[in-house]
Amino acid sequence: MERGFHKEIDLIHLSEIQPILGTNLVPRVVYSMDNVSLKNLSVSQKKKTFFSIIVPTAMIVVEEIEMTRENLKLMIDGKIEKEEEYLLNMYTTYRVKEKDINVLYNKLKPVPISILLSQAILESGWGTSRFFEKANNIFGVWSVNPLEPRIKAGQSRVNKQVYLRKYPTLKESIADYMKLLARHKAYSRFRSKLQITDDYKVLVPKLDKYSEMGDIYTNRLLSTIEYNQLYLYDRYEFE
Repeated sequence: MERGFHKEIDLIHLSEIQPILGTNLVPRVVYSMDNVSLKNLSVSQKKKTFFSIIVPTAMIVVEEIEMTRENLKLMIDGKIEKEEEYLLNMYTTYRVKEKDINVLYNKLKPVPISILLSQAILESGWGTSRFFEKANNIFGVWSVNPLEPRIKAGQSRVNKQVYLRKYPTLKESIADYMKLLARHKAYSRFRSKLQITDDYKVLVPKLDKYSEMGDIYTNRLLSTIEYNQLYLYDRYEFE
């Protein structure tokens, strides 16, 4: 299948999922989990299935971001005309106050798959959390906008009800996660390091603002990457 295209499969049975373990080649497929659950699987089967669902979708999102960056680079190099209205919308979306196309280009650099997976694992409990199953929310992203689709969190914070965003698909959850890390001021140190390295050991400590646990959280991310050898997925390619 060509770059920029993928198949969408609404799962009825988990057996429909194409395994990716044992190969570094990944199908261009996005799965819908609305009718299936990972909860009753054994630990090993749950992990294999989780990777087979999340890795292809994450790689598709990364590819789409890279295609956007390639288009921006053509504008930067003067090879195509700058689309001013498009750029203004992108500056707003990614909070580029300088309205500088180079800043936008840098902000859009994707998060390495290994780091994405480690956060997906911790935040969703290997795809078994309520907000994963009911809201396609892989990364525990909160909602502060009462007008957007969302669900109540299981627990309130300091007598205040917390809500989590509800996404139509897992793909949109991953795309929103990428956007969150690309534009939120809490991750500016992470973005700065991302411009010079893809090394998870350097990058992960800069995600201490993602969780109230701070350094404890980032240490768990590092342990998750190393125990599950998630760095291997940074080298995966499409079939």
